[in-house]
Amino acid sequence: MKDRSLLPVFLVCLVYFSASCASDKTAEKASEKAQVYNNRGLTKAKIGEYQEAIEMYSAAILLDPDYAEAYNNRGVAKKRLGRYEAAIADYDTAIRLAPDLGTPYNNRGLIRKNLGEYESAIVDYDTAIRLRPNYVNAYYNRGIAKAELDQYESAIKDYDVAIQFNPEYTKAYLSRGLAKRSLDKTLGAKQDFQTALELATQAGNVKLKGNIENLLLQLK
Repeated sequence: MKDRSLLPVFLVCLVYFSASCASDKTAEKASEKAQVYNNRGLTKAKIGEYQEAIEMYSAAILLDPDYAEAYNNRGVAKKRLGRYEAAIADYDTAIRLAPDLGTPYNNRGLIRKNLGEYESAIVDYDTAIRLRPNYVNAYYNRGIAKAELDQYESAIKDYDVAIQFNPEYTKAYLSRGLAKRSLDKTLGAKQDFQTALELATQAGNVKLKGNIENLLLQLK
């Protein structure tokens, strides 16, 4: 005669395992749907429909509350609409969920820079660069913040790194030229402006080209 004393235990384990598998599948489907909404948000943001993008990111977050990238992306869209405090809140959440993700630190630094909080912005850029040593935009952005604090020599070093990583970084040449001009390094400034002018011309950026031409005229 078979021992049936273990049958209830077996059934409990079977039910638990089935429920666990079902839960995992549900979570996986929710995560996949969240990625779809996040991608839709990115598409909306690319064409300047930032409010619609926010709605897509919010839908993604509703499906996956731990989706750090969606919080970061929603923060970017909110920044575009001038909703700085709300954007910072999203970046804060993204950082809490994924402290090793460099992008939210850089993006939060951008807002702090726009708010005139240059020292705090630099701290954020420092963290972004520590997490991603080849983070070109973070070097450039840190240079901008340092220049606002009249730390021109240090700013130039950041622009140097940005240009080293991306030799066609037009704005980095332009900003480095401005920093050199502030230090009365006229020849170096002129060389950077000329390089920036060539790159802007190649890119067909008429507005930037005109601005650089005016800067070169001012140096004569």
